[in-house]
Amino acid sequence: MTTSPMTRGKSTVWASCVFWAALAGLMATQHAEGQENAVPELPALEARIAPRALPPATVPPHRPVVPEGLPRYEIDARLDLDGKRVTVRQSVRFTNSTSRPLAEAVFHVYPRYKVPESDKLVLSKTLEVLRLSPEEAMDTEGRRMDIAAARVAGRPAAHTFDAKDDTILVVPLQEPLAPGAEVVIDVDYSVVLNPKWGRWGHHDDITYLMNWYPVLAHLDDAGWERTPFLPWHQPWHQSAAHYRVSFDLPEDEMVASSGRIVETAPSGPGRKRIVMVAEPARDFAFVSSRRFEAIEADAGSTRVRVLAFPEDRANADRVLEFAREVIPLYESWFGPYFDDEFELAASYFGWNGNECSGLVLLDERVMRLPAAGERYIDHLVTHETLHQWFWCVVGTNGFAEPFMDEGLVNSLTAYRLDRKYGRNAPLIVWPDALGWLPTIGREDLRLAGYYNWRAKGNTGPVIQDLKAMGNLNTLFSLAYDRGGKVVEMIRNRLGDERFFEFLRRLYSTYAWKTLRYADFERELIAFDASHDWKRFLEHWLIDHGETDWSVDHVRVGAVDAAKGTREVIVDLRQAGAIDEPTILALRSGESEIRVPIWPDRGDYAVPGARVDRDGDVWKVAFDAPDRPSQVEVDPDHALLDARPDNNRWKPEISWRLTPIVTPLDESSQFQSYDRISVTAGPFIDAYTRGGLKVAAQRLERWRISGWAGVEPSIRQLLFGGQAELLHFPGPMWSSGIFYEEGLYNFYDDLRHSGGRIFTRFKFLETSSVLIDDPGFVEFYYGFGNEFWAGDDGRPVNGTLAAVGARFRLSTLFPYWDPVSGRFIEATAEYGDPAIGSVRQYVRMTGEYGIVRALPEWTGPLHDTRIALRAFGGVAFPDESPYLRLGGGRRNRAIGLGEFLGSSVWLGTIEWRFPLWKNADQEMLDHVVGLRNIQGTVFYDVGQSYLRGEWSDVVHGVGGGLRFDVSLFQFLERASLRVDLAQPVGLGSGRGPVLWFGLNQIF
Repeated sequence: MTTSPMTRGKSTVWASCVFWAALAGLMATQHAEGQENAVPELPALEARIAPRALPPATVPPHRPVVPEGLPRYEIDARLDLDGKRVTVRQSVRFTNSTSRPLAEAVFHVYPRYKVPESDKLVLSKTLEVLRLSPEEAMDTEGRRMDIAAARVAGRPAAHTFDAKDDTILVVPLQEPLAPGAEVVIDVDYSVVLNPKWGRWGHHDDITYLMNWYPVLAHLDDAGWERTPFLPWHQPWHQSAAHYRVSFDLPEDEMVASSGRIVETAPSGPGRKRIVMVAEPARDFAFVSSRRFEAIEADAGSTRVRVLAFPEDRANADRVLEFAREVIPLYESWFGPYFDDEFELAASYFGWNGNECSGLVLLDERVMRLPAAGERYIDHLVTHETLHQWFWCVVGTNGFAEPFMDEGLVNSLTAYRLDRKYGRNAPLIVWPDALGWLPTIGREDLRLAGYYNWRAKGNTGPVIQDLKAMGNLNTLFSLAYDRGGKVVEMIRNRLGDERFFEFLRRLYSTYAWKTLRYADFERELIAFDASHDWKRFLEHWLIDHGETDWSVDHVRVGAVDAAKGTREVIVDLRQAGAIDEPTILALRSGESEIRVPIWPDRGDYAVPGARVDRDGDVWKVAFDAPDRPSQVEVDPDHALLDARPDNNRWKPEISWRLTPIVTPLDESSQFQSYDRISVTAGPFIDAYTRGGLKVAAQRLERWRISGWAGVEPSIRQLLFGGQAELLHFPGPMWSSGIFYEEGLYNFYDDLRHSGGRIFTRFKFLETSSVLIDDPGFVEFYYGFGNEFWAGDDGRPVNGTLAAVGARFRLSTLFPYWDPVSGRFIEATAEYGDPAIGSVRQYVRMTGEYGIVRALPEWTGPLHDTRIALRAFGGVAFPDESPYLRLGGGRRNRAIGLGEFLGSSVWLGTIEWRFPLWKNADQEMLDHVVGLRNIQGTVFYDVGQSYLRGEWSDVVHGVGGGLRFDVSLFQFLERASLRVDLAQPVGLGSGRGPVLWFGLNQIF
């Protein structure tokens, strides 16, 4: 999450190497794989503390019992691909299951959603995290559903939409519906197929319909629950129902859906009619394509089908294999799968995976992952298939309590993959010939996000609704990550066998019903009386309490000749609010001694050790066979420990020597979450600098790096480094020092050295590893001529020193090729000999940029954009040049060393237009992809002022290309920039200037 969105560059080799190097450094973190070890023969400990492999359970012989009185949907639909529309007649029969008469029926009609203007920026940033452009995935038009008519018991009925949320349809009943009575409501409607990625639409030969039909809102004695729609997750809360769905569609379309196809027949020239039955299902989803090919095989009594494009066959085979592995496993864990068919299909969903009843949709980018990403596919299939048990059969309130399925599924996904691959096993597995390339431990990736979120000062209850959480980062950190670890701690206390016995009970009791948090708490308390579960859940899920075990001190005694052992005394401390049971492990040679730590037991002895408690310190005395090599608390990483790096006696370091160090290697997402990470090797960064680099960091605490190499854009040899304290002096702050020394410059311009001491407040952070934060205020003391990486520099002979401030706010989105937004940046600094400057001066700069698409009335030109930029800088006194007019980020028609001034002004107008949209060209087994090619035509104009005189106005005209490139499908995305600019009016003999860089200049 670093570096600037604009680069200065003049070398095709180095600018291109930024991305090829990023390819080599896809995920940087050395991991330490651990194996779970058996505990001493202590039955109570086995049951309460130590997770062990689950022995195969007998699968209950019967599928979940279906309750009486579920709603029944009859849907008759016609798919018109030419008109990109689905026309539907729908009939719903439901029973008033409450104790009160009903005066109306309430439906959710999600395709009527339209993004409010106030939410477009937030949603755009969400799409940016998914590495999608709003042009690809934001439906700005909305209102994709048109309700033609409604009928109640066969008679025409009025219909209205909720005044606060028009994704809620209200149909008044002609007369109150008594408790226990039923009614039939018919709705005629059509859904326009949005051409963009999403839940309902049609793109690149795939039609996808999720949450696309009027579905009854949740109903209980409090009435109809009018759950608001949020586009960035799954706010669903609806009853299971029986479905019979008929689709009339082109005969060459292959279909995956909830339920099973029970009938297929011709319906007209080139068309067919299929009938699908789902009895019951939590929802009904549908996806089809004329390009799909199906592969299938059995998993026990369940037929598994995978539908994908022919070119994705290798990953389709992997998806089928993983689904066949997990279905029998889940049946042994919880109970039988509810149907005899299960499907997984490709879609242009944007999210990597999405569960539907009897169906999992996988993003087409997932289906195109390189073979090295096989384990990530396994992760997705493991996770989404598990939702068939907990979300589909056992329903949850996805809006109010997302933890109830996501926390459980997150935990069990990790449990299954730990046992298959080993704890924290590599998520990316390269072929043997490329085994030197970096990877990321699965647990590191899982928990790095949570500890990042906490380090920013975030907190809050896990049990809260999506609206209160407000964004994806908080949702994932609370419901998925923290929630998942809480489930692991429940398993840690119960032991595996009893934990899965508890889940089987939940699955049987709440099949086709809704499991709420209150139900979960009540069932857990009733299941196990040996713990205060109410207090446990309140601490972890409501109060956001923490446990913080640490190994404070280890004393190693002499060998006892009589016993043949030596005494080792460990001071173990717990500094958090929750004394969570754990294990203390002592390793000596090939042996390991494990001692249970029961906080509620006071002093006690176990074979080979004694535990004495003194306040928040536990003294554990071991009879060790030899001198210990390591002492660790929570060796199985079962707890959500507030500071996992102090859980070991001897600090452990994740070392990595690599042939290439890239910005990805240093990004916070890809570090070991519980130890220091050190990376060293040749490097290339986002500023096109290259050479040798050593970097170390402790996740969310500090980072330090040093380098020596060359920066081709200024033709200079250099060395430098940076040290930074993260979240200091506050959660959203960072403070540090940066310095870079230019050793030799081929321009004969030695004014490219300098650095700063700084503190920065970040109010808007980047999701990219290649660009700097888009929103911050920074205060600094600068020295030299260039104060930060990417600085245009102060071309003054002699060393400057100044105090200053920087401000940046960029709402340009997406960062790699903005379709809209604004950019504002300003700096102000004061230099003085009293603080080390060769002269006293004041220097100020300001920049403003805006990008807009042409209006719709321009027709085909609506797909093009206009970008405008104004830059100005002033410094005084004006005897020396403090500013550059030329360069790859300024006036591209002149070089860095031309038209220097104490003041400059610059204007740019740029027209950006598509040359090849949706190119989708893949290279190196899909590791690198070309998504789009864009052309630009631009005009730069500016002037410099020095010693009382204005220079000539410099006009530059030119054009360029932008290559929109993705790495590992959705890991990173950027545009390679090539610009050719010709100066106008500066005399003959001046040829065009060629610039290379990364992303748009603004």
